[in-house]
Amino acid sequence: MASDPWLQSFPTLLKSKPELFSNKDLQNLQQILAPLQNEPPEDADKILKDWFKARLPIREALEDLDDERQEVEKVRPSKSNDSKHITNIFQEISQQVQKILEQQNQSKNKQ
Repeated sequence: MASDPWLQSFPTLLKSKPELFSNKDLQNLQQILAPLQNEPPEDADKILKDWFKARLPIREALEDLDDERQEVEKVRPSKSNDSKHITNIFQEISQQVQKILEQQNQSKNKQ
């Protein structure tokens, strides 16, 4: 579904560097992701790319992840099943955003 390297790397970035995402960014992203289930994939890709481009630290981190992915691909042979790795990127991202928001809210409540 999502062939763009940034979209493929985004779930990894959410897991590995949640500190890059402010609560406001995550809430905004959650609002953007909600209607994407009804959008054609091309439009959804563009919407998310525009969101990344507007946030320099996130964009730079995605570029770094993409560079790392390209280096790994040079070393290991590519698999024909790689395209099946992510069946629904937008749902996966949405679930991770929700999880991080819940964690942030729990941290606030403890303070």
